[in-house]
Amino acid sequence: MPALNAAGLADMILGYRRAKILFTAAYLDIFSCLDRPQTAGSLARRLKLDLRAAEIFLDALAAMGCLEKNGSRSYRNAPVSSRFLVRRSPEYLGHNLKYQEILWDAWGELRRCLEKGGAIRPLRHWLTRHDGFVEEYIRGMSDIARRPAEEVATIVDASDARDLIDVGAGPGVYSLAFLRRNPRLNATLLDLPETLRITRGILGRRADVRGRLRLKSGDYLKDSLGSNCCDIVLLSHITHDESAQSNRLLIDKSYRALRPGGRVVIHDFMLEPSRTSPEFGALFAVHMLTYTSGGRTYTAQEYARWLREAGFKRLSRHAICAGAPNASYAMLGYKDC
Repeated sequence: MPALNAAGLADMILGYRRAKILFTAAYLDIFSCLDRPQTAGSLARRLKLDLRAAEIFLDALAAMGCLEKNGSRSYRNAPVSSRFLVRRSPEYLGHNLKYQEILWDAWGELRRCLEKGGAIRPLRHWLTRHDGFVEEYIRGMSDIARRPAEEVATIVDASDARDLIDVGAGPGVYSLAFLRRNPRLNATLLDLPETLRITRGILGRRADVRGRLRLKSGDYLKDSLGSNCCDIVLLSHITHDESAQSNRLLIDKSYRALRPGGRVVIHDFMLEPSRTSPEFGALFAVHMLTYTSGGRTYTAQEYARWLREAGFKRLSRHAICAGAPNASYAMLGYKDC
């Protein structure tokens, strides 16, 4: 990281304003409405907004480069918004931004989180008590998971595997990537019932994996994963939600669930030993502080230690989406025959 100067500090200070404006616009689905030019008045009527407030807000979006303004009257999407922020676009990322908007209130409690040592309203609160959170949370994960899912499925040789358990599967994108590459593989997606209701809608009727995909309702912290029943246990982007103690428990359960020769795959953001890089991972740890009871970002060395303690051998670590700001790692461990 280059040394922070006054200009960089000023940009950092103002960054929350741009983020909040973008989150709010995505939440209101403004970009889907502006696929064709509209005046502030017509948009305000459509979305039931105050006209003066709508004009101020749309001008700010134009200043940020998200919209283009024609003279003094109409607005339309900038190319980047048409590509990523219009609902019917195949590259739509709006669900993730809506999820960020919902969690804005959790970030507003950061000072209290620092005093308490964890979230004021942990993840279970948002999953069960906030209307719309589960939908945007799960669909948002689906939108951003396709590329890393393909890379994880590529680096894990599953040609000899019959059964995979996807723990905390969310939208099921990672399981789908494995099934498409391995036609003899079956996958069980384990998650909470409120999550699986959304998962069913995302997966639909997948003819390419018909009969090889099963949804199983359960709580991975409370329920067993089984014994000697699978060849791959996938823990993708769930360990950052949990405490170190819970992750040790998950890894122990994974070891028991695997057949001899099977492997666990832990996929997540991983910090360097100093915990100060990469920056995305360090900031993501604060994100976990705001809405989980014990979650954070962990180092590769911590994962390796937990795996060895559980009995796993032949550990390896693989970069996923290397070079991206939110690059991650997949760590593999084998249960020896």
